[in-house]
Amino acid sequence: MVFRHFPALIEHGHVCVASPPLYRIDVPPSGKRPARKLYALDDDELEVIEDRLAKEGVRQDSWSVGRFKGLGEMNPEQLWETTMNPETRRVLPVHIAAGATDEAMRMFAKLMGKAEAASRREWMEQSGNSVVVDV
Repeated sequence: MVFRHFPALIEHGHVCVASPPLYRIDVPPSGKRPARKLYALDDDELEVIEDRLAKEGVRQDSWSVGRFKGLGEMNPEQLWETTMNPETRRVLPVHIAAGATDEAMRMFAKLMGKAEAASRREWMEQSGNSVVVDV
């Protein structure tokens, strides 16, 4: 709705998106350290966290990694802790590259439009594994 009806808000940098984590890492207590819940935004961050845990001396098979499929899988406490809490959330500004508004509108319609299921499926079959698209 904001993208389509209020593009000036985006152009002026007034729209941001909360970015939830993809992974939750449960680390058991170790010595005087209590159990911990860590969150990783993506695969790269998960790798960094796992490397850090190994350097801390945490046994590699002692922690568990869970993957979120979407916000609907989070309980209210996790949603607050990772996505809503101003002290811990990650907020990304929404930008449209200069001169790319028309192409962004076409891609947005393809990915989100009700009548675009066939073209969306075709796009995913042709380039779903190779394209990085931020919507």
